[in-house]
Amino acid sequence: MSESQAIEIQELFDLVVTGHRSEKSVEALVRDVLDLLDDHSPYLEFKLSDALLFNNGMVSIRENITEADAQALSEQLKTLAIHCAIRPTLQLVPKDDEVSQPTAALYKCPACKHTQVQTKEINEKCEACGVIGDHFLRSQRMKEAVEMERQKYDNELAKSIKEAHQRAQQEESDALYREARRQLGTDEASNSDPKLKIAAVIAAIGIGIAALYMFNKPATETPETPDPSAIAATEAAADK
Repeated sequence: MSESQAIEIQELFDLVVTGHRSEKSVEALVRDVLDLLDDHSPYLEFKLSDALLFNNGMVSIRENITEADAQALSEQLKTLAIHCAIRPTLQLVPKDDEVSQPTAALYKCPACKHTQVQTKEINEKCEACGVIGDHFLRSQRMKEAVEMERQKYDNELAKSIKEAHQRAQQEESDALYREARRQLGTDEASNSDPKLKIAAVIAAIGIGIAALYMFNKPATETPETPDPSAIAATEAAADK
């Protein structure tokens, strides 16, 4: 490999989006990036949407550019809270003693796993099953996102139903206890004034003590009435 070829390889890089910290929606953030780069091509829009939505660090939005250009683009994207990585571009370079032969890239269908020569960078259509790979992968990721949201919703719904059932059981139990106290006359309405309860107890004790005293009280002695004949005899003896 010649020195010029080595230099050329070292100067080619890819700019890969690794994530973002923006509070904006992905759609709004994509529009901002397109405006910032002054490039509204569908290809770039597709790449940005995929990179910012899933944050998998595997989507390059610029390929085969110099390191200086990649660094400049990275600094621009930082102003939008987007993080990037600069990675060397993978290239196949023929040896000096060999005739340069173009190497065709291979495409593997994500649906049926059929392998074929890749004809374009995006929206490659499988010759075997007719599925467009990018559309299939996006659909799969969307299904995964929907399933995750569905599971989250089901868990929250089950939790709400359980809490509502527990509240209903507690309310039913409280109602039964209130009815039992009402039938026994021990509900709060009949025992709301503690002073009345104390007065009733004291009155009952007083009545009991009075009854006991009257039952055990000794009978009063009645004075004897003097005999009239004895009184007359006493007076006659005194006159003599």
